[in-house]
Amino acid sequence: MAFAGASLVADGMLCASTKSAVDSGADSGYHLLIVEGYSRTKETTPNGEWIKSRPFIVGGRRWTVDYHPNGVSSDNEEFISVLLVLRDDVEQSVEVQYAFSFIDQPELRVPKHIRQSEPDCFYKCCDVHGQFRFVKREVFERSKHLKDDRLVLRCDLVVLKSDGNTKEQGAGTSALPFNELSPPSDLKSHFADLLLSKEGADITFEVGGEKFAAHRCVLAARSSIFKAQLFGAMNESSFVKITDMKADVFGSLLTYIYTDAVPEFVDMEAYDGHEIIYAPRLLQFLEAAERYDLQRLKSICEEKLASFICAETVADIFAVAERRRCFGLKEACLEFIKADPSLHATFAAGGLGQITGTRSPSLLKRLLSKFGLLKL
Repeated sequence: MAFAGASLVADGMLCASTKSAVDSGADSGYHLLIVEGYSRTKETTPNGEWIKSRPFIVGGRRWTVDYHPNGVSSDNEEFISVLLVLRDDVEQSVEVQYAFSFIDQPELRVPKHIRQSEPDCFYKCCDVHGQFRFVKREVFERSKHLKDDRLVLRCDLVVLKSDGNTKEQGAGTSALPFNELSPPSDLKSHFADLLLSKEGADITFEVGGEKFAAHRCVLAARSSIFKAQLFGAMNESSFVKITDMKADVFGSLLTYIYTDAVPEFVDMEAYDGHEIIYAPRLLQFLEAAERYDLQRLKSICEEKLASFICAETVADIFAVAERRRCFGLKEACLEFIKADPSLHATFAAGGLGQITGTRSPSLLKRLLSKFGLLKL
């Protein structure tokens, strides 16, 4: 099963940073729904209402999981309901086999469970199938699946299709699209599960008032800085407090270390003002990548920031590029200034403070003078 992303529910609603679609790139995949604060979702989401996951793509179709903490209707108000919803228009029906489980159910062999199930047909956008009585609430609340008011739900699905939109199964054939020679790698999904489950974690970080559990060996294998910090002489502490980084930046950094996945604000296209919103966060992420010697991530951030350069962001990007020795990014800023006559004229006329706002312009003035773009 290919990993098709994860959705985080906190404070009773889907977190905004997890709303973009994730493509599994395969006809079979699984999506994780992480609910932080189960009690709040139960209190604030009445019977018949639901919390929708971020969209994810399996088999070339967009799907979501609808989580009903108090059931879909009065017939199942004592139950938690979980539903799979098709989010694309289709010309022909789409056959799907699926299964819902909790992430801490290793005894449930999901692929085998799916193969033994009958497929359901989705005929149009917003068609729904699922478990209306997935688990009785009072049973769930006494179970091991609820830990620290937190649950992780897994939705596995297989989209059955041939040259058309549906696939007919012959008697005795397997519904799963097996590739016996080279099954797709599930390394990233396993490490994502490891980070989410916190199983075996032996180090805790406190960043911006939030705590993050992690594994020393994973961090050390990916970052020479973490290796020196966590396995240095006489370093036996299991708690590290970081005071000069935002919690969401550190959380995204951990996700990258475990899975190579970059956050939404790195993938965001620069248009309609997105560069003004996301460039500051991306700059923080670049500085975190440099701080922990994650050179590939640093390069990804540099490339994306180059597309975010505009009149409002060029000064900040230029300053970080100089401080972190991002020579290509610095050159891109200079080329942008050269190519914009109005901006160049503003610099030349001494209006640098107007561009940089309250930031100290002295460093940028010296650098622009060095490259012949400003006379001191």
